[in-house]
Amino acid sequence: MAVTFFFLVLFFSDVLLAYDRKLKFQQLYKLLNVNCIWYCEGQPTENLQKLQEILSSAIYHGLDPESYKLPNSANPEFATTDMFINLAHHLYYGRVRPSDIYKELNLPHKPYIVPQVLTTLIREGRLEDFFSELAPKNRDYWFLVEQAKFYNDLSAFEWRPIRIAKPLRYGDKSPCLDEIRFRLFLLGDLQEYNPSESFDDALLQGVKNFQRRHGLPENGLIDQKTLAELNVSPKDRLRQIYLNLEKHRWLPEDFKRAVVVNVPSFELFLIEGSIKLHSKVIVGRNYIKDFRPTPMLYSRIESITINPKWYVPVSISTKDILPKVKKNPEYLARKGFRVFLGEEEIDPLQVDWSQYNERNFPFRLVQEPGGRNALGVIKFNFPNPFAVYLHDTPERHLFNHTKRAYSSGCIRVEKARQLAISLLGEGWNDRRLENLIKSGQTQTLRVNPPVPIYILYFTAFERNGMIHFREDLYGYDTILSRALFRTGGRR
Repeated sequence: MAVTFFFLVLFFSDVLLAYDRKLKFQQLYKLLNVNCIWYCEGQPTENLQKLQEILSSAIYHGLDPESYKLPNSANPEFATTDMFINLAHHLYYGRVRPSDIYKELNLPHKPYIVPQVLTTLIREGRLEDFFSELAPKNRDYWFLVEQAKFYNDLSAFEWRPIRIAKPLRYGDKSPCLDEIRFRLFLLGDLQEYNPSESFDDALLQGVKNFQRRHGLPENGLIDQKTLAELNVSPKDRLRQIYLNLEKHRWLPEDFKRAVVVNVPSFELFLIEGSIKLHSKVIVGRNYIKDFRPTPMLYSRIESITINPKWYVPVSISTKDILPKVKKNPEYLARKGFRVFLGEEEIDPLQVDWSQYNERNFPFRLVQEPGGRNALGVIKFNFPNPFAVYLHDTPERHLFNHTKRAYSSGCIRVEKARQLAISLLGEGWNDRRLENLIKSGQTQTLRVNPPVPIYILYFTAFERNGMIHFREDLYGYDTILSRALFRTGGRR
């Protein structure tokens, strides 16, 4: 019975897809008020030549031309139109729907403009503007398109793994240093290539440039982490660029006013047309034995809590806090926690904590506001199914680290005070916020109007004219790669 139902679902999905394609197909011809676009009276038109040029450029947008070949069909006119509409939808919306592969990632819908744009391009004889009209308009997207061309050309070079017996540092000599030097030159981290097996000033600067572009400590040391990034082939980097081009296609055309967090680069941006504020952030852990990823999501920041209490989730109470209490029963009092059993407050020193674990923990822990509070003095609230939020933190030293994956999923913001003032708007300044904090009172302030927040996951992006790559912290890129290269994509 279950198998029969599964195949019925597939059958009706195919029927609906075919019907949807037919509607789009008919809509285009109706808007154009024509009977032919590509072949008229059996002869190819100028539009067909332009379409062939479009297909040859599609690869740089991460759209494999092999998926959009000109059809060998008894009715090439209609088959070509069907393929063309498919390509246009993939370029504008993306090949996969993000909510299909990432739990609860429901981004705002882009306006449905494809038929109107295609109609205008064909009617005005401007098919050469296909990409500029339908691809994302933002500068980051087009930078990645140019980098796709660069890494496609770079794929012609042999990229065999470089191996070292021990870390190499300034002043060392080794035959492999010349190979590393040439590789850094090819990647653009060295301006000139002068053969040498010595770790000199030029190579030191090239290594630091490379480390900066890959989110590594800029220590100039060629260790295993730096070497691992150097050994990633241009072909693999090209695929990484394609994945990030796809993610750009999911987003609205511009961010008039929004908070954007990029998880892999540990950064937050407040955008108001341009970047108004930039801050380091700390995100969820990616430890193999303690995996607590920060989810991708879209929401709106509706309020800001000053001097927040922390109502500790049970998972954190049992995984993080309970082991510390078992070692030191005074831990809770020292850190400002109150303990509740139901509605009754319990003295933590009167509890035999040794008898409790993750399966039988009956208590609620609440940390009072103040300098010891894990949320710091500011918390940014936005509805989402993951119960995550942005917040301040007393552990300021962690922002000095290059890789900042230390939280339980929420996002700690280095410049939380500056962000709060910017979001609260007119009438708010450092002095007013500081007075409110010093009062010690918990207050929740409305953000009016609410500000969109996007928690995103870009592992390839532009900084100061150079491409930067970051680690696939949680395997989200792997999930997208499987979806993209397993299927031809949605319509």
